[in-house]
Amino acid sequence: PVKAAKIHDFCLGIPFGGLVLSGGLVEFIFSRNAAASGTSMLIGGSLLALSTLSLKIWGQGKSSLPFILGQAVLAFTLLWRNFQSYSLTPKVFPSGLNAAISAAMLCFYAYVVLSGGNPPPKKRK
Repeated sequence: PVKAAKIHDFCLGIPFGGLVLSGGLVEFIFSRNAAASGTSMLIGGSLLALSTLSLKIWGQGKSSLPFILGQAVLAFTLLWRNFQSYSLTPKVFPSGLNAAISAAMLCFYAYVVLSGGNPPPKKRK
């Protein structure tokens, strides 16, 4: 048996990227702060791209470790950014919630890497 994570990085990475991207869009609609919302949209789009590429590479039977590590770096960036914002104004929503979700995703990516990466694709008969 191959040592691997129980769940693929892209199973949570794609929804996480979509959540961050849509959060950036909503932030832009309501605040018109292009700098803050643009950063969120850029990170969300990057998470979506890395997760999708990870899925594609995994489907080819190759290692998707670089994409998992890239997602982890972006999750850490979001955690740091939201923690700083939460420290300035301790409002649970949205900064505290975003920091908590980013921390959970960072832990998830660490789990995937430490457990040996994505489980291999099942052989088709």
